[in-house]
Amino acid sequence: MGKKFKFVLIALFGLIVSSTIFAEELSMDVVCKKLAEHSNTTGDFIQTKLIKSANRTLKSNGVYIFSLEGIMWKTLKPFPSTLAVGETFVIQTAANGTKTVIDASDNQIFLSIAQTLSAVFSNNSEKLNSNFITTFTPKGNGGWEMKLVPKDSTVASVLKSLTLIGTYSQSVCAIDEIVMTESSDNSITYSFTNQKYPKELTADEKANFIFK
Repeated sequence: MGKKFKFVLIALFGLIVSSTIFAEELSMDVVCKKLAEHSNTTGDFIQTKLIKSANRTLKSNGVYIFSLEGIMWKTLKPFPSTLAVGETFVIQTAANGTKTVIDASDNQIFLSIAQTLSAVFSNNSEKLNSNFITTFTPKGNGGWEMKLVPKDSTVASVLKSLTLIGTYSQSVCAIDEIVMTESSDNSITYSFTNQKYPKELTADEKANFIFK
């Protein structure tokens, strides 16, 4: 066996072993800790809503913000609108700038999603485990999937599960997709691209979470 061929085999074996070790070490705590390194995440999204009973799919797209202040979906097409969700409020902004404020404490679904993403991005896996039955699955090559099934019966009556799908590397950890499966088996999937991690939100971005 030639020296060059031996070297290739050794390098390949080392790659397989290191990949296996990496997959074994990847956990929900590791992912949450890495996500918490960035207080703000912005990017583009495509929303795909599957209405199973009608065998119909609806699509929209826009930009989003994940931050400690809350989450924001700004739909650009087909109809402009903005939805900002905090731990105690939901703000809907129409295309003409008119804002409608909803008390999130009266809406367990909005509250649950906001608190869940807040827990993920603040490295609070204890809160996730107290509110959900959690299943974390490494997918190889840094891929991962976190499935959350709500324990609260009120939330579970509407939301069957919330699944976060992402990638992990030493430089960055990103959520690439969120799938919300409703109790009716309808689903809403958010696919994310062009993620950026600004240290501070702009004044316009912060304004989405202000309703006074």
